[in-house]
Amino acid sequence: MGRHTSWASWCVITLAVLVGGAGIVSADARSSYLAGVTASGVEDYELAIERYKEAIALNPAYLEPMIGLAEAFFQLEEYDEAFKFVTQARTFDRNNPDLAVLEGRIHIGQGDVPTARGLFTQVLQTQPNNVEARLGLAESEIAEGKPKNAGSYYELALKSHSSDPRVQLASATWYAATGNYPLAEKHAQVALSLKPGLDRAKILLGGIYLQTARYPDAIATLRNVVAANRDDGLAWYSLGLAYRKSGDAAKAITSFASALQARADDEITRVAQENTAIESLGMDDAQRKKMASYHADQGKAFEDRSYLEKALAEYRRALILDPTSRDARVAYARIYRSFGFLGKYLSELQVLAKLGAKDTLVSDQIESLTSMLSDSVSRAWGYDQYNLERARYSIPVFTLAASNRLLHPLASEDLARYFATLLGRYDSIAVPDTPPVVAGFDEAFRAARSSGTDYFIIMGVDEAERSFSSTVDLYLSRTGARIASFAAFRTGNDRMRDSLMKLSAAVASLLQPRGTLLVRKFGQGAIDLGTFQGVHSGDSLVIVRRGGVRLQPDGPGLTYNESDVVGDFKITATDEAVSEGGVSGRGYFDLVNAGDQVVTPVKRTAPPTLTGKQRTGNILTRLFRIGG
Repeated sequence: MGRHTSWASWCVITLAVLVGGAGIVSADARSSYLAGVTASGVEDYELAIERYKEAIALNPAYLEPMIGLAEAFFQLEEYDEAFKFVTQARTFDRNNPDLAVLEGRIHIGQGDVPTARGLFTQVLQTQPNNVEARLGLAESEIAEGKPKNAGSYYELALKSHSSDPRVQLASATWYAATGNYPLAEKHAQVALSLKPGLDRAKILLGGIYLQTARYPDAIATLRNVVAANRDDGLAWYSLGLAYRKSGDAAKAITSFASALQARADDEITRVAQENTAIESLGMDDAQRKKMASYHADQGKAFEDRSYLEKALAEYRRALILDPTSRDARVAYARIYRSFGFLGKYLSELQVLAKLGAKDTLVSDQIESLTSMLSDSVSRAWGYDQYNLERARYSIPVFTLAASNRLLHPLASEDLARYFATLLGRYDSIAVPDTPPVVAGFDEAFRAARSSGTDYFIIMGVDEAERSFSSTVDLYLSRTGARIASFAAFRTGNDRMRDSLMKLSAAVASLLQPRGTLLVRKFGQGAIDLGTFQGVHSGDSLVIVRRGGVRLQPDGPGLTYNESDVVGDFKITATDEAVSEGGVSGRGYFDLVNAGDQVVTPVKRTAPPTLTGKQRTGNILTRLFRIGG
C-alpha cells in the first residue's frame, strides 16, 4: 500500500469513468488502453505509458488513459508528469473522490503536503469513511516528519474498514516500519486471511520473520511467494537473505541470482549476493570470478565513455571479488595511467607479477616502466613509494538500521560495508573492519573511541522504488563532535553506487594531507607525500615533532602547537607519493629528525588589535578595582 494508490482503488477509478466523460471510444483506442492496463498490472510502467499515450493520440478526450498515465508516472516517481495528467483527468471528472486522493498523493511526492492534506480532508467531508483519504492523511503525517501522528489514522481506518485487506496490509506495513513487529505480524496475517493470494502481505510477513530472526518461517513463507511468482525480485531477495541468515550460503547465492534474473538492475541484491560470496567462498571459487567479471565488464563500458572514476570503482569491486584477476588488475592499473600516475600503474602490475601471472605484456610493461622511472624522486632516495607504511585516517563506518528506510529488508549492513569499500579507494583512508550496525550514536561513539580511530561515520539511507538518498555524518572519535555532514540523492540506473560514491569523495576531500619526514641528509630530505596526495613542487610545509599534529576539535583539518614546530620543508621535486626538498630547523638547536610529521601550515587568525580605551589594565589595576 504505502504512499501509492492501490491497484484496487485504481480499478474503482477506471470503472467510475467507463460510463461518462470519454464519449465514444474507437476500438483501436480501447485496445491500446487495455494494453496499458495489462502492462500496469505487471508493473511495466514504461510500456503502460506508451500504450496509454497511443490511446490518447487516437482520442484526446479519452479519460481512462489519462488516469492511467497519472498513476504510471506516479509509480515512476515522475510527479510533475503525473500531476499534468491527473489535472487533465479531473477536468473531465471533477467530483471523483478517488481522483482527488490520487492528486493528493502526487502532491505529497512533489513536497506540497498542505495541498495534499486539503484534498484528503475535502474527500472525508463528503465521504467520512473513505479509506484511501484516511491513509492519505497518514502519509501526510509521515511526509511532514510526524510518524507518531500517522498511527491514529491507521487506527481509524482499522475501526471502519477492518475487513478490507488493503487497510490491514497498510497497517501492517506501518507497524513494521515503526518496529512494532507483533502488531505488524498480526495485521499481515489478517490481510492474508481476507485475501489469501495477497503476495505483498506474504513478502511483508517474510520480512517480519527476518527482522525477528525466525528464519525457517521466513523461508517457508517466501518460498510460497516465489513458487507462485518467479518474477518477484524482492521476494527472491528476501528469501536469499533468510537462507544467508540461517547459514545456507549456497541457497542464498542461488536465490539472489534468481532475484537478479527478475531485475538485473537491483544493486542492493547484487551487493548482498557478492557479500555472501566474499564471506563464504574461497577466492578461487568460480562464482566469485563470475561476479567479478560482471564488474569488469561494467568498468570497461564506463572506461570506453571516459567515466574514469566510475570505471575505477567497478574494477576495484571486481578485484575485491577476485584479487587474482589478470584482466581486472590490468584495467584497474590502466585507469591510474589515464590519471597520469605511471608509478601507481607500475605498482599494480607488480602486484600481478607477485601473484604469479605469466604474461608477456605485463612483464614487458614492468620492464619498460621500471627503466622509464629509474631517475624518479622515490628511486633516488631508495623508496618503493606505494609500499610505504604511511599515516592514514582511520574511519569506521556505522549505520543505525532502525533509522534507515529500506525496501530491501535488513540491507543496512550490506550498504554500510559497500560504502566502506568505496572509502577504501582513497589512499588517505583506512576503514577498520568493525560491525557496522549499531543501536544508537552512543554505541558508535564508544566503539570508535575505544579503538583509537580518528573519525567515525554514521551513514543513513532512504530507499524508494526508483530513487536512493543517503547521508553521511562525520564525527571526531575523541569527543564525538560532528565535523561535517553530506547528503546525496540519485534516481535512474546505478543510483545506489553513484549516491555513495559522491559521499565517499566528499569525505575524502575534507582530509588534509599529513606526512612523515622519511629521511634527512643535512639540508635535504624526503617525505611520504607527493602529487598523489595533492602536494606539488614549490609548496612550503612545516615540520612538527612526532606526535604533535592533532585533529581539529570542531571542524575538518589539522592543528598543532607552535612550540612543537621544529622546522620547515620546501618541496623542490615531487614523485607520486614521495617528495624531496630543503629542510631547515627553527631555533638555536636543530631538532628536526626523521619520523617527524609534515603538514601544510595552519592559518591562524591574529587576535584583534585593541585601542587604549579597549585595553584592560594590568593585573594590579584590576585587583585594586575589585578591592574597591
